[in-house]
Amino acid sequence: MVTPRHLIALDLDGTLLNKQKKISPTTLKYLRSIQSSHTIVLATGRPYRSFIKYYLQLGLKSPMVCYNGAYVTNPTDPSFNTKSFSFPQDIVKAIYQDIGLAAIDNVMCETNKDIWLLKEEKNLASFFWHENMNIIYGPITETLHEDPMTMIIRVKKRNKQADEDVIKAVKKHKGLKVRFWGTSPFCEFYFGHISKGSALLEILKTCKISRQYFISFGDAENDKEMLELATHGFVMKNAETPIKKYGKYITKKDHHHDGIVDELQRYFKRLSSDK
Repeated sequence: MVTPRHLIALDLDGTLLNKQKKISPTTLKYLRSIQSSHTIVLATGRPYRSFIKYYLQLGLKSPMVCYNGAYVTNPTDPSFNTKSFSFPQDIVKAIYQDIGLAAIDNVMCETNKDIWLLKEEKNLASFFWHENMNIIYGPITETLHEDPMTMIIRVKKRNKQADEDVIKAVKKHKGLKVRFWGTSPFCEFYFGHISKGSALLEILKTCKISRQYFISFGDAENDKEMLELATHGFVMKNAETPIKKYGKYITKKDHHHDGIVDELQRYFKRLSSDK
């Protein structure tokens, strides 16, 4: 019996990529070997420009999920119906004003061609993979004149009061949520109906693959929806403890030791033996 086609969704940082931000030779070889039989989808919070090289390295022909589901496209298929979601700029500005400049260290918004920052910072420039991008500095209320795909804030001091102020600003806008990046000073705003999970659900329908054959791998808070959606949701061994409750399984090996390959090989072996 032929193994059914599966949808395999992979997060990048902390999941597919090792500590050197590379796909290991073992993982690369294995994923290339199965892509003709299964649909492999890269699903990340990164922008298109920062992970297209991994997509090309794997030789994929499938859709790709960027900005945590806010941008879904297929660079190999001109007929693919690219989907893009943007934040209303008035909400971005309202959040900025409600939290207050006194509490904000920097604000980061972007589209596929522009990046908005309150001020220049070398470490944030590298974070935003800014090559060939138009960078605009200054108060968001004055510089932002279109709807961005992302909004990230770095607070000056992360504490309980700062978190409460951010949450209070978010609650004023229906459907809006905030995702704190662990204990770091960064937080990311998003709408609840837009996620890696919602994007992958549409891809499942487009590819006509049953959820029974949906496998996902992730390691962070922004992987929650796709880990819960997948029948076979794997949280990476290297994920922080609170994240491990979202998946049905935890990989035996981490992202630096080909954890994805290890689990997929054992999964497909079990599937064959059950037939």
